[in-house]
Amino acid sequence: MLIRFLLAFGWLIAVPLAWAAAIWLIVARNVGTISDFWAPIRLLTAAAFLAAPALTFLPLERVTRVPFLSIEAIAGWSTTLFVWTFVDPSRLRSPLAILILLLPLLVAVSTLFTVLSAALEHRWATRSGKEIDPLRARRRGYVLGLFVVGCLLLHSLEALTLINAGMLGVIALLAEVMAMTWFAPVRETGARHSGAIGHRRRWHEYRRGPFGPQ
Repeated sequence: MLIRFLLAFGWLIAVPLAWAAAIWLIVARNVGTISDFWAPIRLLTAAAFLAAPALTFLPLERVTRVPFLSIEAIAGWSTTLFVWTFVDPSRLRSPLAILILLLPLLVAVSTLFTVLSAALEHRWATRSGKEIDPLRARRRGYVLGLFVVGCLLLHSLEALTLINAGMLGVIALLAEVMAMTWFAPVRETGARHSGAIGHRRRWHEYRRGPFGPQ
């Protein structure tokens, strides 16, 4: 118990320090103006961009049980920080360049919502006595991430209004409802002679096995 407390306490200290170091390099040292790729401070910045999300999400992946959460977070956050720090905004005018910018941002933002969704999922499952579904938390995280990034895209196009944001929210809600229907677990009667009752995902998800009761 003491070791767990010390590890948790050390994690709570290390994570803010790692992010503070990354922000300090971006803002105070203005590392984005250094053109030499192999400059020591740029290499230090790259290490900070990798270390901050790694320290943050590696333990969270273990707690939330969402597979590959740390890999997504490291890839999304490090790429987003690198692009926003070292890429000239004047070069991001084409739709493809904007897509390249928003894609890692989508992954990064979605990891935050995935952790939040997994925490709520765990609390709800604990109270109701039902099984935790980490993949459902990831799906909802990406739905919320798409909504946020979509709003940012509309803002960059000077088209963000309350109506457009509301329509985007409705689209995200419909996507979640369709996903819940498509991937929802259903009950299927087993062999009649044994009276067994099994649980499976819908046939649409895996495209194998019997479709409907036999």
